[in-house]
Amino acid sequence: MYLEKDIVKEGAKSLNEVCQKVSLPLSSDDEACIRGLYDYMVVSAVDELVEKYKIRPGVGIAAPQVGVQKRMFAMNCVDFLDEEQKQYFYAWINPTIVAKSQKMTYLPGGEGCLSVERSTEGLVTPRHMSIKVKGTVYDYNTRKLKNISLLLVGYPAIVFQHEYDHLDGILYTSKMYKVEELDKDIVPLYTINEQGEAEVEEE
Repeated sequence: MYLEKDIVKEGAKSLNEVCQKVSLPLSSDDEACIRGLYDYMVVSAVDELVEKYKIRPGVGIAAPQVGVQKRMFAMNCVDFLDEEQKQYFYAWINPTIVAKSQKMTYLPGGEGCLSVERSTEGLVTPRHMSIKVKGTVYDYNTRKLKNISLLLVGYPAIVFQHEYDHLDGILYTSKMYKVEELDKDIVPLYTINEQGEAEVEEE
């Protein structure tokens, strides 16, 4: 499993590089990486394990954040605006965003990142409210791969976009604004249920 010492920090040139597509079937090194990313998400969700391994918890981690320039990331978040509190726990390989909404949103408290140690308080990052994604997901228990497509809305969509940006060498810090600088049509995340359905448009 990856530890805090393994996390590549802001300022490293590798975080600004576009990652390579992963060859399938997975090599042993690539499988070790995706399993390590998955493990980090498991540990992040359990306070006792966070303390034991002394990691900084998060809801997503991408391969370039651990020094692997491949198009892989893991995410584990709950859609807190959904009545069912649906969980989105995926280990993605070669993901793509195939469609996105014109409507935009942002986390009112701003985003955070395992690779960014400085405070970005008071700044927010606009994201597409809804996205349609596809890619290969890795099953940790069976070690099998499966191609899937998903429609993500709200918080899970934000998490996916944040991690996907890492694969293109983009940090959220390059997309930050003060709220008053945003277009009035860009709404805070907690209001999306009042906005109606956000249609996605093909890329």
